[in-house]
Amino acid sequence: MHRRLLLATPTIAFAQPTRPIRLVVPFVPGGIVDQLGRLLAEPMGRRLGQPVVVENRPGAGGNVATRAVAQARGDAHLLLLGSTGPLVVSPLTEPALGYDPVADLTPITLLNATPLVLVVRHDSPHRDLASLVTALRAQGREILYPTPGVGSPQLLAQEAFRQAAGFPAAPVHYTGSAPIMLAITAGEFPFTIENLVLVGPQIRAGTMRGLAVTSATRAPALPDIPTMIEAGFPGFTAGGWYGLLAPAGVPEDAIARFHTAAAETLAEPDIARRITDMGAPPIAGGPADFRRHMEAETARWRGVLAQAR
Repeated sequence: MHRRLLLATPTIAFAQPTRPIRLVVPFVPGGIVDQLGRLLAEPMGRRLGQPVVVENRPGAGGNVATRAVAQARGDAHLLLLGSTGPLVVSPLTEPALGYDPVADLTPITLLNATPLVLVVRHDSPHRDLASLVTALRAQGREILYPTPGVGSPQLLAQEAFRQAAGFPAAPVHYTGSAPIMLAITAGEFPFTIENLVLVGPQIRAGTMRGLAVTSATRAPALPDIPTMIEAGFPGFTAGGWYGLLAPAGVPEDAIARFHTAAAETLAEPDIARRITDMGAPPIAGGPADFRRHMEAETARWRGVLAQAR
């Protein structure tokens, strides 16, 4: 349906950008999405012949910025650095969202998918996931766990873990991940599942202990920590993913140009290394690959969220 609509909509050929391109980041400066956007902006601008300017527009878990780009149909000088929450979770949980990611946005490329790590405090009695799960099941009461917000990959992963492990639990939402780091080191929660970029230094410093990573294979940055699958949860994968999108109605040649610029940027050795340091190597798939990824993620998390209600 979406492709038929695009083909039926007249568009003007896009020779090249004629003014600076705004790259909208739906979160505050400093987080992984912002870091990724700023890493891509300058080299993509060089390839496009116009500056790419990062514009932070936080609000409503990324929905404010995503809606703004989705409503700018046909604007070939506006890009979005999208992520799991506003592209998959919010459309499943918020009926009056004001945008449809499938109809109102055009995928360009999936940039990166970063694993999460299930961690406990450094002096926790639990040295493996089986021990933690046994203790959580034996509590006989609802366990609280921290998340950086509704719709976050961390919340999804912890809800999926709760369902798979079979213990009662409820989230405590923070405004970001930084206070969660403090809460875990202070012993306020028995565990959390957080971004590898944040907990990796804590694990190496000895203030946290990693019990499992949520990727399908072990994370190169934490090779001694087993996957959730290895730790006894078959098929369990989760994590954050980030991609580049444009408003619907942008000419196909513009999408192709943006994809080429992004893919070539991701292939630069220094940029590839810095993105890999975030937890996983860059992806740079095509627009169709990204769309299929969004569809698969929507189907997957719809089931998890339905059981959470």
